Amino acid sequence: MSKEYGSRSERRANEANQSLQGEENSQGDSNQQQVEEGLEPGLETAEHDSIESTETSESNETTESNETLESNEFDRDEANFPKRLSRVEQAEVVEKFKGNSFPSYFFLGAVGILVSLTFYSFPFINNYATPLQSQYLYSGFAMNHGLVPYNDFFGNAGSLFYLINQLGNITGNSLILYLIQLVALIASGMIMYRLVIQQTMNASAATVVGSFAMITAAGLARGGASPTLLALPFVLWAVKFLDRYFRDDNRDEKFIVFGIFAAIVFVISPIMSAFFLVSFIALLIYNISHLHLGRGFYQLLAAAFGLLLVGYSIAYYALNEQTIYTSIEQSVLIPLTHYGMTGNGLLTVAKASVFLLIFGIVTSFFHGLIQIKEASSATIWYILLLIGVVFISLMVIVVPNFDSSNLLAAFPFIMVFQGPSLARAIDGKNNMLLTYLQNKLFAPLLAIVFVFGAPFAYAYMNHTTFTAEKAVVQYVKENTTSKDHVYVLAADKNINLLSKRTATIDNVPEYYPNKFKQSYDVNVANIKDKLIIVEAGQSVPESLAKTIKASYQPIGTGNGQFTIYEKK
Repeated sequence: MSKEYGSRSERRANEANQSLQGEENSQGDSNQQQVEEGLEPGLETAEHDSIESTETSESNETTESNETLESNEFDRDEANFPKRLSRVEQAEVVEKFKGNSFPSYFFLGAVGILVSLTFYSFPFINNYATPLQSQYLYSGFAMNHGLVPYNDFFGNAGSLFYLINQLGNITGNSLILYLIQLVALIASGMIMYRLVIQQTMNASAATVVGSFAMITAAGLARGGASPTLLALPFVLWAVKFLDRYFRDDNRDEKFIVFGIFAAIVFVISPIMSAFFLVSFIALLIYNISHLHLGRGFYQLLAAAFGLLLVGYSIAYYALNEQTIYTSIEQSVLIPLTHYGMTGNGLLTVAKASVFLLIFGIVTSFFHGLIQIKEASSATIWYILLLIGVVFISLMVIVVPNFDSSNLLAAFPFIMVFQGPSLARAIDGKNNMLLTYLQNKLFAPLLAIVFVFGAPFAYAYMNHTTFTAEKAVVQYVKENTTSKDHVYVLAADKNINLLSKRTATIDNVPEYYPNKFKQSYDVNVANIKDKLIIVEAGQSVPESLAKTIKASYQPIGTGNGQFTIYEKK
């Protein structure tokens, strides 16, 4: 494809040279004739030439502008990106897309709203969330009732994520949190739209990619209430920024924003920071290989300044709540040091493979492999991105508690390849939607089915459990007050969340170090919660069994699914 663009550019250059030579010869003959007539060369025809030149220039600019805006056929460099345009041409293109972007933004917003109706934080439709989603939703409610993340309940996300959850539940329900998640989703789609516009100058391609980016984000986030979704727009901004940088865009001052966003991502979802780490290594290699040592040092200082701006703010909160070590331990150290699949490992691999296939990460990986040879100055970045997406995917799969929302951390690594993969279709004026689906082996259609069908399928498969939870929630509301505490040993936090009752202790994840289990034994021996509710099939710790036997009495069950114990 690059040869095709190169031959096109050469033809235009040859034609321009021939035209200039012809004009020079013509001008020379005219001057000679004027000298023979005793006139000063160019005096008689100056006004005429000026008018004719102006008209020709206006005509050429109009023609070139129309061709550019209508056909979007730009000369491209060897990396298959549009070449840098003149200021006049840039202004024309910018004005064109400013005028035409509103319908695309409106469409992306509509898609985002439609997809967000599957979020468990939307309080008017979805009440019973998956285990992990219910824990995230419960965290915001618990914090508004005085509990502290990492100390009073366990957390694997960053401190800022829990602060956002607290803000999202400040009204007593998760409506504000839903709106925050909706903004994050639509922002991600619009940033992807602008990235593809930057790469292809084609609004149709950008709209298609932006729409399916939101569908992918919603599908992998599994209900919306996940730290990876809230961190996604900041990472995608970094993708767009670095895409411009590696095409020789010399605006280093934005590395301050790059550092700020890197810090924000880290304190929301540490696993999403992998993209910034990989990109930093690519920048380091790029600047050293191109002898941009001073520039690289400036970029490092700017990024460090941005990191410190956010880091100090979050550190102040963590010190005030005495969570600075526990937050790092639970969100970073434990996930990085504890590996090994639990349960059915083959089933986990199968589920992860399905997610990677239907959400287009596998096909995008192969598109990236093809584009390496055309990457030009971005070659090292492309290579590291492809290595990074493999590493992140494997890391998510082999952890003890597989969470599909963490696969969203692999998403930014392959998004830079979306626009160039549609370049041939753009030049051929093919249908963008059909081309995109073909490039993804029509897997996005399965992604749509999954996003809208998964909540209904999950509710159907767990109907018996949800019915029992509903009965238990009703009992808890009728027999306790808002000041009472209720400890629930179950797979999810739906009972605590829907009954609006907090617990004074939390269940310890199986893969946590023994010191957490020892602390749990001490706390459960002194538990003061009015009710203890145990789900059938859950492994009851020995310390909890002793406490129940000594201090609680059974008072009923929830359809055989739950046993309720009341303090004597």
